[in-house]
Order: sequence, then structure tokens, then C-alpha cells
Amino acid sequence: MKIVNRENKINGIYRLDKLTLKRKNSDKLFEREQFIIPNSVGILVHNIKTKKIVLVQQFRVGPEKQLEEIVAGKLEEKDGSKEKAAIREVLEETGFQVETITLIHEFYTCPGPVTEKMYLYYAQVSNQIGAGGGLENENEEITVIQRNVSDFLSHTFTDAKTIIAQQWLQLNHP
Repeated sequence: MKIVNRENKINGIYRLDKLTLKRKNSDKLFEREQFIIPNSVGILVHNIKTKKIVLVQQFRVGPEKQLEEIVAGKLEEKDGSKEKAAIREVLEETGFQVETITLIHEFYTCPGPVTEKMYLYYAQVSNQIGAGGGLENENEEITVIQRNVSDFLSHTFTDAKTIIAQQWLQLNHP
């Protein structure tokens, strides 16, 4: 495949481009939409003091409803590294200070039309130094939820990153 043309259609919080593509062995052109979305971090937060998984609940525009999920957020230039972004997101969303953080895996969130790559982490916490709830200037309204590990592992989630984190914990829980 070869991209022969790129046309920006929307440039907002996210960007939408219309791509014109050509197959290697054909002169036939076809179009696809590409959503340019910043890379992100997802964090499975484990409170080692209470032995609970710390989750967040917030409204998501895609499904148009509240979802319960692991902590997540976009990489920002100010972070300097993926780990620093993950630590920042945990503090902003839950109020917890990260003690240890480990990369679980990295993956494309929706590789058909979306450019976003997510870096999934496991973080241990025990000290809540803030209220969490997200940032007012980012219009976040986040509720912090803590589930027992067994409840987290048996709960039915509808969010892919949370399901991946759940399955990882199922395989790696001490």
C-alpha cells in the first residue's frame, strides 16, 4: 500500500484526515479516513495497603455513557516520558502517589482507522495525597472506585484496556 494523498478534514481535539491509497500492483485508487489521536497510557492501579484495585468512572463520548475503567490519559509533551505521563494521570485521576510502575504491554487501540498507541502499566500505590477526580480545565468529572482484587477479576467490563489489564492481573496476580 502507498499513501498518494492526505487531506485534513477536521482539526480539533483530534484530527481527521482523508487518505487516498494505491495498492502496489494496481493503479486503482481508494480512500480511507484516518483519525490522528495522540498516544496514551493506561494504568492498572493496585493499592497494596488495602489490596484493592483503584478504578475510575467517567462519561465517555464514544459510547455516550459512564464507563468504569482503569486510569488512562494522553501523553503530553511536558511529561518527557511515558512513565511520567502514567504517574501524572494516576495522581490527577485518583489522588494516589505511584510507588512502583511497570510496563505491561503496548498496543494500538483501534489499528484500522486510528493512529493511537497505548502503553499499559501496572502501578502500586498506598498513599493517597489528593482527592483525584480529574482536572477541571480538562472538563473531567471522575469518580474513584476501589474494588477487591477478586471482584475486579470477576467483574464484566466493556472497555478494552481494562479487559486487557484484568486478564494480565489474572495471569500475574501473586
